[in-house]
Amino acid sequence: MATAEKLLSLEEFLAWEKAQTERYEYVAGSIYAMAGMSDEHNQLSTNLVTACAAHLTSPCRVRAEGLKVQIGATFLYPDAMILCSPPLFFNARRDTILNPTVIFEVLSESTEAFDRGEKFRRYRSLASLKAIVFVSQDRILVECWSRKDDAWQAQEWETINEIMEIEALSLQVPLTKIYDGLEFLDLVQ
Repeated sequence: MATAEKLLSLEEFLAWEKAQTERYEYVAGSIYAMAGMSDEHNQLSTNLVTACAAHLTSPCRVRAEGLKVQIGATFLYPDAMILCSPPLFFNARRDTILNPTVIFEVLSESTEAFDRGEKFRRYRSLASLKAIVFVSQDRILVECWSRKDDAWQAQEWETINEIMEIEALSLQVPLTKIYDGLEFLDLVQ
């Protein structure tokens, strides 16, 4: 992730962003270019959306990457999210969600520190958010942080035969579905 050389106000960023072909995140006046997505990252994101959609109950729905989440004057792109109430949008463009229930971040070497640090800190301030799920793309590791009584608690799954559970949604997804098609699995099975 690279930072823009100049700080922009929120209004300047929103106007500038409309003309961009690439995606950028906006945090405290700084602009961060989104890293390119590897094949593994893309496969995991697709698997998460597909597997969660197959196991969710109404009214919850999955959204694929490409939509932003607004937190105050911050705009971030999760890799996927779940909404369990009608979406609230920042603007008429309907590209920025205000009320995600679950956020998924696929971790890569270039983004992991930012995803686990600044993004994680900001995501936790969303009142609607019940869970944040980190998925490693270079080994089997799914980590779910769930809000319970205003505290965040972590649960991890590290073997392919386990089942990730997001208790607040009664959602269970086998890691075999999340990691389906990943080539490094041949090395761990």
